[in-house]
Amino acid sequence: MMIAFALDSQEVTFLKQQLSLTDKLYGVIVSIAGVGSIAGAITATATTKKFSLQAYLAVGMLLTTIGYTMFYGSFSFLTAATSFLILGFFMSFANAGYQTFYQNNVPADMMGRFGSLAGMFQSIVQIVCTFLLGIASETFDLQSVSLLFSYISVVLSVVLLLNVFKKSKQAYYAESKTEERHLQEGC
Repeated sequence: MMIAFALDSQEVTFLKQQLSLTDKLYGVIVSIAGVGSIAGAITATATTKKFSLQAYLAVGMLLTTIGYTMFYGSFSFLTAATSFLILGFFMSFANAGYQTFYQNNVPADMMGRFGSLAGMFQSIVQIVCTFLLGIASETFDLQSVSLLFSYISVVLSVVLLLNVFKKSKQAYYAESKTEERHLQEGC
């Protein structure tokens, strides 16, 4: 996700330089992402019993990064808006999966300290990624660099997906203590 956040820093520049869009149309695209996010949150809430925590986290992350890749491959307002709708929709699933995973696996008395430490690490990685993306886009074509970074995020999302669905990792994604006990006992 840190690569995706670094890519966010290039959105306006990409839309203005590559697609020649106005500030007004940028606002419309961001609003469309918001609509996608709301629709995704409603859908994620309605489907909590149908999809596993792994699916929310890993598939949501993969489809979010595909949304970023679609965006930086855009050639018009319509393709950029569509990709932002997709991105917003699936980011809701990824965020719900991450938050649930966090709440299920970090003891309540450690959440504050762990969250602060994780947040600091994420911020450092995000700053480094943003810096590298900025330097690379000054040297090379913005669209090419952004696509490269988004491809890397897709590959990392596939790695996440493969790891999340490993049988040896199932206990981390148990929805309840009973399910976790059954997974650990091999039932």
